[in-house]
Amino acid sequence: MKSTLCRLVLCAAAVILPGSALAADALVSDLEQRLARGGVESVNEVLSEPTAGAAMMSRLNRQASACELQAVSLTVRLARGGPSRAVQAHEDSLRAATGRCARFVLALVSSAEVPRVCASQAAWGAAQTARELRRRIAAIDADPLLRGTAQGQACRAAYLFELKNTRVTLRVASTSPAARER
Repeated sequence: MKSTLCRLVLCAAAVILPGSALAADALVSDLEQRLARGGVESVNEVLSEPTAGAAMMSRLNRQASACELQAVSLTVRLARGGPSRAVQAHEDSLRAATGRCARFVLALVSSAEVPRVCASQAAWGAAQTARELRRRIAAIDADPLLRGTAQGQACRAAYLFELKNTRVTLRVASTSPAARER
């Protein structure tokens, strides 16, 4: 299991690194230092401040959504904080990242966290959610590494559950003449 996870991270890094910023970002470095000094809750508190914190939060979440590896890694750790708006924002950016770099995100999260990151984003409408969930399920099915891991299967199951049991469930209208007259 450990070697599969290591292989998953290495493959994800090999695919993602050429397109992502390799140099350490000043914001991410600063937040990582704050995390080391004060813990998750103190960093999330700073990011929840209305002015400067909001700008930092927005930038961090854009970087994580764009699959910048250090930002994704930091966001995973910050999403483990207590319930707050900051944690919700981190989870939403991880959901976006999971659509672009699922291997890397799934390698960083625990099994218990998979359903939280393998879900739709709050801003999506019903039709967009249905399309995106189907696209992500197909991407997992097409990726032998994701398809063959417990994390990949758990993510697929979470997407499928949401597709069948939430607001995106669409009913097919009956085409019988009696049904049309109602």
